[in-house]
Amino acid sequence: MSQPGSTELAELARSRWWLGELQQSMALSEQLFARLERERKPHEAARTALTLALQWGTRGDLAVSAAWLGRARRLLDTLPESVEHGYLLCVEGNDAMNLDGDPGPALAGSVRLRELAGRLEAPELASFAGVLSGLGSIRTGDAATGFRELDEAMLPVLAGQVPAEWGGDIYCSVIHLCHETADYARMRAWTDALARWCAELSRTFMFSAIVRVHQLQFLSAEGAWDAVEQDMAALGERLRYAHAWIAGDAYYELGEVRRRQGDREGAGRAFGFARALGGDAEPGSALLLADTGRSDEALAALRAAMAERGPLGRVRLLLPAVELLAERSPAAAAVYCDELEAAAAFYGTAGFKAWARHARGIVLAAEGHPATAAEEFEAAAALYRSQRLRYELAAVHQRLAAVRAALGDLGTADAERATAAAIRARLGTGTASAGSGSQAPGPGGLTPRELEVIGCVLAGASNRRIAEALSISEKTVGRHLANIFAKIDVESRTAAAAWARRHGVPEVHAG
Repeated sequence: MSQPGSTELAELARSRWWLGELQQSMALSEQLFARLERERKPHEAARTALTLALQWGTRGDLAVSAAWLGRARRLLDTLPESVEHGYLLCVEGNDAMNLDGDPGPALAGSVRLRELAGRLEAPELASFAGVLSGLGSIRTGDAATGFRELDEAMLPVLAGQVPAEWGGDIYCSVIHLCHETADYARMRAWTDALARWCAELSRTFMFSAIVRVHQLQFLSAEGAWDAVEQDMAALGERLRYAHAWIAGDAYYELGEVRRRQGDREGAGRAFGFARALGGDAEPGSALLLADTGRSDEALAALRAAMAERGPLGRVRLLLPAVELLAERSPAAAAVYCDELEAAAAFYGTAGFKAWARHARGIVLAAEGHPATAAEEFEAAAALYRSQRLRYELAAVHQRLAAVRAALGDLGTADAERATAAAIRARLGTGTASAGSGSQAPGPGGLTPRELEVIGCVLAGASNRRIAEALSISEKTVGRHLANIFAKIDVESRTAAAAWARRHGVPEVHAG
């Protein structure tokens, strides 16, 4: 049987890619590269090598990606100016931003790409130029210009002038940056655009799964945790050999949902999968430690993660650090709060602004300034509401209850606690079956009565005061506490109170 020629190999690789069979597609592309080199077709061989560099990079194998990029560079160094040189500039600029956190090469590359696109009349290079310029501008603090350039860069993609592998990567890069900068409204808009683009091309290739991961991230923020639990692990498994960092994001989100519901073992497994795929497991993994009262270890984990990240990557860790530090050292918490406020001013996204106002409220409350803390929490609540971030909104309302109570406004404090409780009741608890008359369990599987007991513990009440407030015996209080400790896997009241605070359990003042 005769061996397929380069044209047939290219068609086979492409068809496998469209079917979502990424490993087979890449194996065929590697054969194609060898065939093109033998046939002395350096431009086509370089383009194949660049596509393989892109695909190996998205799989998470950066060493193999770098090797293919080196092969492409070796070929192109011997050739006159071509469209393939523009593809190389695009990959190099993206790598500098994503791996080194340096937007400089991307911005310089975007200038060269625009010039090359004009000379070669290559619309895909104009798209690459806009992407590099847009992503670089956002990272240097000019978000308005950056997103305007990204919007323009998508026009050649929508017109079918950019190969689908590269067009899909552009979508993913932009959505990832929206998530990294906590610009959830824009992330939703770009995910919707990616969904429409996928629907017009193929329902089988990997970008359809990527769309679903992002959609589940939004559903998670809005409280549909059952949907995340049902679908996310399967999506992570499907993508782990095709798009490793998206698979890592999937497992991280699953871990966060499980952590917030009190499933520590399941959360730990999900965070472990995220790490194994080269993804990020913080701050969720550190907060999992904090949930068991191991605050010192949690802070150490957050600080270690901060030391490894650039300015943008650190931002997501700052609010958790403030939360863990504020009660023991308001001054130390204020240092992280200052950094978060500077990032919010620099990047200007609603998510960063919400985190900054939230953090400042925590610091002010710890410093004994409940009135100004309330103003910050109110501002944070409005921003969280606009971004549809319900878990964070419940946490802020709980904080508002505490500062309103400190101000002596007990009626408003009760209303804030009720608001927080109503939001939490809709977060991942599902609905009871029709006519069952039963209530879904709360965080950690705690019953309503157990939530009342741990709420009293959070407020500092003794067993005796809890018994009086709830009209039960001290022996019953002790039995409830034993059940609570077993369910949430803690061994002390202090650890139980820390867990309750992290999960937004309202304080119950026992008279």
